[in-house]
Amino acid sequence: MKALNYGLPVQMEEETGELKFGEGVLCAGVKAKCFGEIKNLAYDPEEAQDGEHCYTFYQDIWKEQDAPLFAKHRITNGITVLMPGLMGYECHKNSGHYHGMAEGRASTLPEVYEVLSGRAVFFLQQSHSFLEESGPLQVERLRAFFLTEGEKLVIPPFTAHCVVNVGKGPMAFGNLAVPCPLHYEPIARMHGFGMYLLRIQGQLAFVPNPRYRDLPLLEVARPKECPELGISFDTPLYAAFVRRPDTFAYLGHPGQCDQILAALYE
Repeated sequence: MKALNYGLPVQMEEETGELKFGEGVLCAGVKAKCFGEIKNLAYDPEEAQDGEHCYTFYQDIWKEQDAPLFAKHRITNGITVLMPGLMGYECHKNSGHYHGMAEGRASTLPEVYEVLSGRAVFFLQQSHSFLEESGPLQVERLRAFFLTEGEKLVIPPFTAHCVVNVGKGPMAFGNLAVPCPLHYEPIARMHGFGMYLLRIQGQLAFVPNPRYRDLPLLEVARPKECPELGISFDTPLYAAFVRRPDTFAYLGHPGQCDQILAALYE
């Protein structure tokens, strides 16, 4: 068993990826998904096995005494465990989605992630017109962030995100977010993101999705710390939120972080 630096006693079985929670830690629910459920997003759909376990999501993980704090700030959290391996040549990934609009605002809601175990690539795909149902999805910016254990990443408004496991074992990542509608359809109708991540002869390779038009040049980047947004690679998100919950107010009020995010991801 591997202890995850989550801010709570959480362990992961290193072969199966199953999580075990310590005494006093509550988990509201568990959902699993097989590769057959996301085969329409795969580089080669025939390689996505119907019954093969893809990932498991553990929702709302906290100590009972911290539950009122999460409720007060309308924050949810969770851990996703994404299994290793390939679908043919493509690295295992989750489905990815856009967030819905903030209530009474002209922006979608951001989210913040952290890698708890393993190595990940986060695809970030920006589109202000993702809700338009006709024609190819118009992408304004496409980025791939490489993250390792302890590193964190804020997903800006109007940005779809997909996580890829590029390590050898189960990869676990946590999140903080304000609940909102999740839009999978814009990605599903394009059969995935603008790029697929393949492993060919042991080397990672980014391959464009031919269904997109005028795809911007892929930007490959590394995450950065940002204390103003509660992002420190030394402190788990759970601990950072419990200590200073107001720091994460931007998750429900994205206008508060526009300038900071612009500087962070310039």
